[in-house]
Amino acid sequence: MTSRRTSNVAPAAVDGRTASGGRARSTDGLLFGCIGVVGFGGTAPATRAAAPAFGPVTLTFARIVIAAMLGLITLWLTNRGRWHWPGRGHACGLLAMGIGLAVGFALFLALGVERVPASHASIDIALVPAATAVLATARSGERQSRWFWLASTIGLIAVATFALTRGGAAVRTADLWLAAAVVSCAVGYVEGARVARFIGAVPALCAAMILLLPAAAPLLIIGFITHPAGVAPASAWAGLAYAGSISMFAASLAWYRGLAIGGTPRIGQLNLAQPFLSVVWAALLLGEHIPWAVPATAAIVLGCMTICIRSQPTSTRRSLDASEPAAPVRSD
Repeated sequence: MTSRRTSNVAPAAVDGRTASGGRARSTDGLLFGCIGVVGFGGTAPATRAAAPAFGPVTLTFARIVIAAMLGLITLWLTNRGRWHWPGRGHACGLLAMGIGLAVGFALFLALGVERVPASHASIDIALVPAATAVLATARSGERQSRWFWLASTIGLIAVATFALTRGGAAVRTADLWLAAAVVSCAVGYVEGARVARFIGAVPALCAAMILLLPAAAPLLIIGFITHPAGVAPASAWAGLAYAGSISMFAASLAWYRGLAIGGTPRIGQLNLAQPFLSVVWAALLLGEHIPWAVPATAAIVLGCMTICIRSQPTSTRRSLDASEPAAPVRSD
């Protein structure tokens, strides 16, 4: 009885790797995680460009509607019209994934970038990897090495120091909104990765967006009525399109696949590079000035990120709920 249970719950169910192809799957997880981070790098600048014209609430629900429509199309094409809704056992995880990433993170980020530059917001949301690692550890029981936590802490301190020096050593209201965005994003990442291990990254993200569509669509219409965009500039429409199609959908697909097969705490550290990608995009697209501290902080953060990614968990426990059946990792 014990041996059968152990054989069903392979290490892949915990950290996304199998005994026979652990190195290959870890590399795949790293690749998809990098693709997701590159896409996420434009989120803050795109939100900064779109939020003034459309408003935070309208922008938030527009992102959901765009991603949900793309999800419907994707599921129809990939399953030839025969896709079935995931079981009720995954409903809570999908809801937490959708609300955390598509509602909480998007709304709080939009509220934050209304008050500070996109480059400032990008540095604040660099706290996401640390929050994700802590939450994933508490949720799954995966124990990371001392080197992981030391490197993560140093990276966190470097990012926090940069954020404080950029903000004049003061915490603003925008920073509180951005802190809420960090927590929401971490919840969405962790819960989404758990569901993606069972049903696949593509079905998980698509289902989460579709689940929110019945509420998001009418709220989007109300948002357009109460906060008309008027003649929005092309940059605002481009930001809206990017936030919905790339940040909320395409980059998220790659990111959740990376989390599912590479391990949430380890691959989650790739997000430390996102703020610096965002700063570059903010400079190129919005004309924001890049201070000298950016490359210096980036060097520290990238070094810490490398240590975190290369570290191995010290111990694990069964990460599945008692009510969930054992299942291998899926990355499709």
